[in-house]
Amino acid sequence: MGTERKALDYGAGALVVLVISIGAAIVVYSVGMVPSFNLLDLPTWVLGPLGVCTFIFGPLGVFTLIYSLIARKESTYYLVWGTIMVAVAMVSVFFNVISPFIILGVLLVVIAVIGIIAYWRSRK
Repeated sequence: MGTERKALDYGAGALVVLVISIGAAIVVYSVGMVPSFNLLDLPTWVLGPLGVCTFIFGPLGVFTLIYSLIARKESTYYLVWGTIMVAVAMVSVFFNVISPFIILGVLLVVIAVIGIIAYWRSRK
């Protein structure tokens, strides 16, 4: 009598990662690691190294990339969107250090490579 393991659904996993990310953001903001929210600091609060984009898109993008490796269907779709989310998080983390255009350029090259590999795989 073996029990069948249910495959991880992307929506359920993404929801768990999203809740953990929001919880981590609340902890970081409440312990004073980042100054409290101020309307003038809105761009930093959203795009800063410890901003919303970092806490949301970073973990969710990494989860999506990992999910793309185990997904039986539409793995290219998850791979592309995971890459985009990680790039958004990278822009958020490094916006003072690296030009966002460099990350955008690398993102476009990576998506093109993913596309050509997916095309070659579908031709088999």
